Amino acid sequence: MKRILLVMMQPPGSSGVQGLIYNKILPYLEENGWEFHFAGPAPQLTSVLTEPVHCSPDRLHYTDHVSWSLRFSVLKNRQHKRSLAFYGYAALQLVSRAIEKLIRHNSHEYLITGLRKSISAADGTWNFDLIAGKSPDFMILKAVAKLTRDLNKPLVAMVVDPYGKRDGESFIPYEQPIQAKILEQCCGAMFMSPLTCDRYIKTGLVKPSKVYPFTDSYPSSEHLYRKGISCLPQVKALHSENSGQHPIHMVHLGMLPEWRPIETLLEAMESASISPFLDIFGYVYPAARQTIQSKLRLRNHIRCNKAVGYEDSHLVAEDCSALLVVIGPRHLDNQPSKFFEYLGHRKPLLVLGPPGNPIEEIVRDLGIGVYCDILNRDAISHGIDKVSSHYNQFVNAYHLNSHKIEIYSAQEVARHWANCLNKMLAASR
Repeated sequence: MKRILLVMMQPPGSSGVQGLIYNKILPYLEENGWEFHFAGPAPQLTSVLTEPVHCSPDRLHYTDHVSWSLRFSVLKNRQHKRSLAFYGYAALQLVSRAIEKLIRHNSHEYLITGLRKSISAADGTWNFDLIAGKSPDFMILKAVAKLTRDLNKPLVAMVVDPYGKRDGESFIPYEQPIQAKILEQCCGAMFMSPLTCDRYIKTGLVKPSKVYPFTDSYPSSEHLYRKGISCLPQVKALHSENSGQHPIHMVHLGMLPEWRPIETLLEAMESASISPFLDIFGYVYPAARQTIQSKLRLRNHIRCNKAVGYEDSHLVAEDCSALLVVIGPRHLDNQPSKFFEYLGHRKPLLVLGPPGNPIEEIVRDLGIGVYCDILNRDAISHGIDKVSSHYNQFVNAYHLNSHKIEIYSAQEVARHWANCLNKMLAASR
């Protein structure tokens, strides 16, 4: 059995998407000859929500080098707001932050020091064939690159998001000489977006012979696909004058910060011939919340709910009638994991993003939904109407194109991972 250590800021056990990717594919990776180990900051200290990890604890090489200000911040956000515990941890967070500033404590250096110790100890025990560093955060990839040089181990560079200034078609790499040096050192560079890969090649950061594409997957676990047991709030039946339209109960799973603006979506929902019900599970930036509350039709059709855990998110996806995916207008190269995560539920998709994003072509090829320009109100309004009026067509597309969709299943993604790692290991030798 070959072994690889993946080092990341959000390792399995945290609620971040970086770690959640691997629970789905771990069993299939072992079937293909690869044993995965993980390193990073301990999730119980850094993640407000935690998730179960479906692998042996001796494969988790986590560090507790986490600054107390962050620990107290996490503990604070696990409490009910305005509770005594919330304010108590908030006070401890402020005190610890002041002390850290006074003693010139560097939280990044403290974390990296802990990671170096845990990675070196783990390699001494397990003798990894490959060690991978994931960016973001770039400081993790940079630290892992240095450590693998010291340990004389092959490096795998995982570039999930580009490290640089990106705005539409423009991309200016940060720390270009350092990135180029790391990508020259590595035996392979894995990219989660074909456009990001192209940008890194065009800017001379990486050689084409070293790049390997990968995507997230949808899980195969049957218990995630049970109907009628989610926390999805019920809605009153919608009635449309147009009998050809299918009223939809749409769900967005995940955060909506300012860089994923939804103002045009809100305008489109006001003007659509039949406005869907939309349940959002996760953070919504204040300006959007205010707009929703200030408009009667939006207030009656949109609900903002607390974030749910991983398994509950799948139960919600099973009970809704359509899924919303939002990609920031500047992120032309972003392929969000949530697009792949919920494909197994066979729900029509409304995807909002910048024209030319790689997801646009996938949606068009699979025929499972509508991709709309996130900044075009009329396009989104038309997209909402199309999902309603062609609902059964989009559902049937999952059956008609099942062989194409299967590429994104956990089993197939794991097989692709193993093939890529085998090639990288051969190159390193």
